[in-house]
Amino acid sequence: MKTVWRYLKLSFLFMKKTIKGMLVYRWSFLINCISQALDYSVTFLLMWIMISAFEHMNGWNAYEVMLLYSFSLFSYGIAGTFFFQIMNLLPSQIRQGSFDDVLVKPVKLLPYLISSSFICNYIAHMTLSFIVMSVCFRALKIRILFPVFIKIIGILFFGSLIYAGFFLIVGGAAFLVARINSLFHIMYFFREVSYYPISIFPRLIQIIVTVLVPYGFINFYPLQELLEKDDFIFHESLSLLAPAVSILFFALACLFFIKSSKHYKSSGS
Repeated sequence: MKTVWRYLKLSFLFMKKTIKGMLVYRWSFLINCISQALDYSVTFLLMWIMISAFEHMNGWNAYEVMLLYSFSLFSYGIAGTFFFQIMNLLPSQIRQGSFDDVLVKPVKLLPYLISSSFICNYIAHMTLSFIVMSVCFRALKIRILFPVFIKIIGILFFGSLIYAGFFLIVGGAAFLVARINSLFHIMYFFREVSYYPISIFPRLIQIIVTVLVPYGFINFYPLQELLEKDDFIFHESLSLLAPAVSILFFALACLFFIKSSKHYKSSGS
């Protein structure tokens, strides 16, 4: 417990430092948030227009598809707040040799990186997603009672674990290869698949996003159960496996990151 408390305190200190830095350049931060919100707002609008033209996607109406997107975006924002910088900064730190600074500190590698990687850049993602969720739940006449609220929190939390796992896998790969751009693009390609009902894609894509890169467990399978959809790909019980799959995937991603970090060789700079 002392170790956990130590890294929680460390996380809090880094969060304070990041927020203070954000307040120093508050106008730059605000403009960045507004630009991101406008960018994703346009994406939501285009998605709404497209789905409305087709009326539905394999039984999913426009509001339900927008829920898929907003849950994916919100989970991505939670994970990005604590894990994106690990993936984003590691390649240059490894090439320049500045990663040595982390290794000589009296801390455990991964807990320290998570504690020190907090950023505020995803406030716009989560705020916009929350607004869209509220509109969609109201339009679908779903009352947010306590059991439903707990389900929503659980979907977002476990979805963020999967995104965090992807950030760690791509970041950990930087210890093994010089460039991780291709992995980065693959991750974002399949992320876009999670914006829509997986049941509309070819069988091969369905298998990939269920077994190999489990994006389906971020939003599609859990929301199938919440929205009582019946377009089951493999079995209806998959929606109940989302928490276990998320925890297992995150644990394997952490293990991969730690094992990969053992291959780090200092540049000597």
